[in-house]
This record gives sequence, C-alpha cells and structure tokens, in this order.
Amino acid sequence: MVKIVRFALALVALASISHAEWVAIGPDGGTVNALALDPQNPATLYALPYEYPDSSRVFKTTSGGSDWTSVGRLPDYSVNALRVDPHQSSYLYGLTSAAVYRSTDGGASWASYSLPATAQGLTADPLVAGRLFASGYIYSTYAVPVVMISTNYGQSWSPTTLDPDTGYAYCVACDPVHAGTVYAGCAYGLVFKSTDGGAHWVSASGGLPTTTYVQGLAVNPADPDIVLAAASDGLYRTTDAGESWKRADEITMAFDVASTSANPALAYCLGYDTLPCLYVSTDSGATWAIQPGNVQQSKGGALFTDPLDGDVIYSPGAKGIMKTVDRGAHWNGANSGIRIATISTISSSPWDMSNVYLECATNGVFRSTDAGSDWMRCQDFLSCGAICGIGLAPGGGNDIMYALEGSG
Repeated sequence: MVKIVRFALALVALASISHAEWVAIGPDGGTVNALALDPQNPATLYALPYEYPDSSRVFKTTSGGSDWTSVGRLPDYSVNALRVDPHQSSYLYGLTSAAVYRSTDGGASWASYSLPATAQGLTADPLVAGRLFASGYIYSTYAVPVVMISTNYGQSWSPTTLDPDTGYAYCVACDPVHAGTVYAGCAYGLVFKSTDGGAHWVSASGGLPTTTYVQGLAVNPADPDIVLAAASDGLYRTTDAGESWKRADEITMAFDVASTSANPALAYCLGYDTLPCLYVSTDSGATWAIQPGNVQQSKGGALFTDPLDGDVIYSPGAKGIMKTVDRGAHWNGANSGIRIATISTISSSPWDMSNVYLECATNGVFRSTDAGSDWMRCQDFLSCGAICGIGLAPGGGNDIMYALEGSG
C-alpha cells in the first residue's frame, strides 16, 4: 500500500510539472537584427531580436535601454531594418528586401506594403511628413540602383533609377536643413544627390574611388554641405555637398557613420581595426580618434545617436544592444528584459550547484552564482566565438573550467 501511495504521489508531481509554465531567467541579450530610436522621445527605442524560425518580437524601452518589454510581433522574420517615424511617434516601419511593414500603434500590429524593387536601406524624411526613401536595386540582366519613394507613410512606393548600370544603392540620408535634398550611397564609389525630393538625381561622388562601396551616410545637422560616408575602404568627407570627397587617414574600414543634433561638431564612425571599434570626431569629421572602449560586436553593425545628448550612442548586433554614455570610452549591455540568446551549452559546479556557467552562441560565456537569478558576462577568451562544451573539475572553493571550442 505504501508503494502505491508513493507511486500516486509521484504521478501527481509529474502532472504538476508537465503543466508548469516556463519562465525565462536569462541571461539578457542575444542577436538583435534591428534597432530604432524615436527622434521625438530619445529614451524610447524599439528592438527586433533574431528569433528564427519564429518572426521577431518587437521590444520597447522608454528608459534608454534600462529595461525592455515585448509590445508585439512582426509577421516576417526577414525584417532587417527598423525606423520610427520622426513626425508620428506611434508609426514604425520594418524593412525586408521585398516589403515595408508599418505599425501605427507602436509596434502592436503591422500591415505589409510591397516594394517595386529589392530594398537595402530605409529612412524617413525629417522635414516632410509622410515621405520615406528606400534604397535598393532592380535586377534584370544586371543590377540597376534605385531609390523608392513613398509620400503616404509607406503605403505605396514609386522607384526612380539613379544610373543605368552601377549596381546597388545601399543607403539614403536626408539633409536635415533643406527639405528635398537627399543623398544615396551606392556601389562602385558612387553617391547621388537629389534636391527635389528624389524626383531627379545627379552624381555627387567627386573623388570617390570606383573600388569602394558606400554603405552609410550622415549629413551634418548644422552645416549640410558637410556629408560623411562610411565605405568599405574607410571614411570619406565632403565639405561642398558632394562635389569633392577626401578620405580620412585614420580609418581603413567603416560600417556606419552618425552625427547628432545635440552637438553638430561630434561625429561617430563604427569601423574595424583589429577588432570592431568606434572612432570619434570633434571637428565635424575632419579628424578622428579611436576610442578605447570595446564595442563587443561582430564585424559590421550600426550606430544610433541621441539627438539630445551627443555622448550617448547605441549599437545593436550579435551581443545584443550595447550603449555608451561617454562617447565610446566605455560600453555596457542595455538588454534587460530581452532574453532571446541561443544557449549552446550549460554546466553547473560539482561542489556548488548555484554556480552555473553557459555559453550564448556568438555572445560569450556567462556565469551565475545564484542558480540563474543573476548573470554576469565572463571575460572573453574564445578565438572562434563559440564553444560546444563546458567541463568543470571536481573540487572545492574554486571552479576550474574547461571549454571546448572549434579552435581547440
């Protein structure tokens, strides 16, 4: 009878476990595909984590990244860019290669609008309400660069060809002073300029080498004749609105460039030296200095500056959302509440089960000393960026950890 009672109690316990809810305990972070900052409310940001094969949840913070909550879900996992409308804070846009998704309720629900060409980049006009630009290309026998324009908040689009045979258009940037002036960065060292809202385009690439690819543009908010271009072989600057460009000697590879209306003399460039790094300029891009802080992202990435505080920058990537409040001298994760990391392996200490170690794919090794309630990132030691096993030697007092990775 005692065995029967014990067996029945065990079944009850198993039944209760099978109906228990799972609660994410961290660590916070994981790959973030896209980030957007609300120009009207800079402490409000939206993030799209990588959750394939599921589509991305939309996370929101109103505290500059101190805490995040999920506010909705995009129906398409391939959204790779996110923007907040500068005139309507409740309007968000998500970009795929074939469509623009629009939310009018702060990310809770989304509608899809098809694009007439393959898209690469997206921006909203800060001076003309409802106007958006998407850069990309049309492909028949070869790729032809185009800029697609919407004047009704993304509901319909019309393409304009930039040049008959120059490949892709990667990015678009609007002049924040002169309505209608727009720049497009392309392959083969080409930048195009429009002064009529994208209806007509002329070359603005004097001095740019044909071997480079322009993948980021920033127009100075106080002197719009100064434009910065992040390119595959470095950072370029024009002081005459694209008539002539000069390469910055300090930077050999640039992924993105950003300015801030809080301090127009400040400019930032996300580049690559031996590791991903941030360069800062205090003279509108004339000279650059590498910052000591580790951005802790994979090669590539993007920059988002606070329009009210020029020292604040955000960068999304493989390690979640990184934030600096001192111009890149120090970076910290701003991921609290975003728990989407892919955990490849986990082990607990043989002498103290509250000590837990795990590896988040592409994100490093984390340690908890309270059975997962809190996590801290261990110092990086990996050479290939991922491990497939963690072993802990038995003993007492200190954990001796062994990690197996692709390089040994």
